[in-house]
Amino acid sequence: MADYTPLVVNESDIRNFVTPPLDYDDITKAEILLKIESVETFVKYKYFGGGTIISSARIPVMLLIISNVISSSKLAKKYCMLNSERLGDYSYTIAEPARDAKTQNNPYVIIETWHDMAIEMLEKMASPSDYIVRKVNG
Repeated sequence: MADYTPLVVNESDIRNFVTPPLDYDDITKAEILLKIESVETFVKYKYFGGGTIISSARIPVMLLIISNVISSSKLAKKYCMLNSERLGDYSYTIAEPARDAKTQNNPYVIIETWHDMAIEMLEKMASPSDYIVRKVNG
């Protein structure tokens, strides 16, 4: 069992992010805590200079963690919609492919989208404003 105490996201947040919630048969508490620790450590040093992670970073941290958790093919199949699967000579379709480019059923596209959203949010938090007021001539 992992002995890490999460900073902004806890195990139940990760389990309840998807529907149905992640079961202990899907991923153990120790695995989730290890993923939480690795993502929180990354975010802490990459975006907050090794200091405290602000509470508003909870959602992007959760998106990064869940994108890592669901990236396994077993969980992607269970919690996302796969378009098709091939087992030897046998193949079948689980979900119809998306009709427009904005709708994606591919779990790996969904995971990549969550990851990109999280990184974009964290970058905005690390540099909160695109506008800076400077005093000149004085």
